[in-house]
Amino acid sequence: MRLNLGKIAIFLLLVAPAARAQLWSGPAAVEVRVQDPKGGPMAGARVQLQLTAIDPKDGPPAVETDAHGQANVGGLAEGAWILEVSHEGFMTYVAQINVHEGDRPTVIMATQIKVPGAQRMMEVALARGRRSPSPAKPTVVVETPAPPPRPAPAPPAAPAPVTPPGPRPEPEPQPTLPEPPRAEQTQRVRPEPPMVEKPALAPATPAPTVDPVRLRTAQDRSCFECPPGEAALSTEHVVTAGVGAGCGADIAAQLKGGAIPAGLPSGCSVLRISLPAGARYTGYRFEVQDRGDSLDCLAGQACPQNTGRWPINPVVVRNAEGTIVLAPFESGPAERERRAVLTVYFSTGAPKRR
Repeated sequence: MRLNLGKIAIFLLLVAPAARAQLWSGPAAVEVRVQDPKGGPMAGARVQLQLTAIDPKDGPPAVETDAHGQANVGGLAEGAWILEVSHEGFMTYVAQINVHEGDRPTVIMATQIKVPGAQRMMEVALARGRRSPSPAKPTVVVETPAPPPRPAPAPPAAPAPVTPPGPRPEPEPQPTLPEPPRAEQTQRVRPEPPMVEKPALAPATPAPTVDPVRLRTAQDRSCFECPPGEAALSTEHVVTAGVGAGCGADIAAQLKGGAIPAGLPSGCSVLRISLPAGARYTGYRFEVQDRGDSLDCLAGQACPQNTGRWPINPVVVRNAEGTIVLAPFESGPAERERRAVLTVYFSTGAPKRR
């Protein structure tokens, strides 16, 4: 049988990308909608998705939003993904989302990162996407070997000589030979290879959750409200629609250890920022972003337009790790998705004497 090496090479080239795609491909889909701060659609925004369960992270090729500011990404596996949306002149939106087939993606954490040339923040919303059609499988043609040529017909046998009639001589007795062994007795049976149990793989240790933050400084003029020598770190939490309870009267005591407690009541979330080593905490800002509007809030009071409440001032914890700032937020009766934003101001120089 002859092998066509050229066709085998083409087959491997077709199969290899499909094998890699199986690591992140699946039945789910995500629709990304991008708007500017005034609510106008943003065309040409670059949308990139990467699955976090594989190392290195991988995903489908990046796509751009259309004239309506929308982009659909299908063929995704269910699980945790990193979403990155970027556009010239805007901060880069980065979020960790959970993707499930037939459902709207769930945003776990989102932030917008300051990049060179960025002047404004974008608005990103997610919806259930349209499932992409399955790609056609490559057709592989296997050559069938030509049948061997038929042997030439044998010449007819010569007629046997005719023996005249008469008494036939008795045949001489032949010695009895032992019966040859049967084919199945002489065929060598190959022993089955021993079964080797593969050691069980240890479960992968989930990576620790790190608060995504964006840095603004007075030095590069990205923090317009910062005085010279001061900088700001901001993080945000996506508030989904629904009705939830508050954080409780003992929330401040629960945050004194510097960590976000497990099992928070429904409608209660905690935003956490770790300051750089040697930084000196100087202040904070509470904010809610709703439909492109940025609303300042005061601790202990309802935010404008009933968009939520920051029940207490931030809890500042100083330990061997450094300075940690934690702030609880109560969503209240949320009618639509919003973002709670915590900004912490700090300086790294020696305090000024007054």
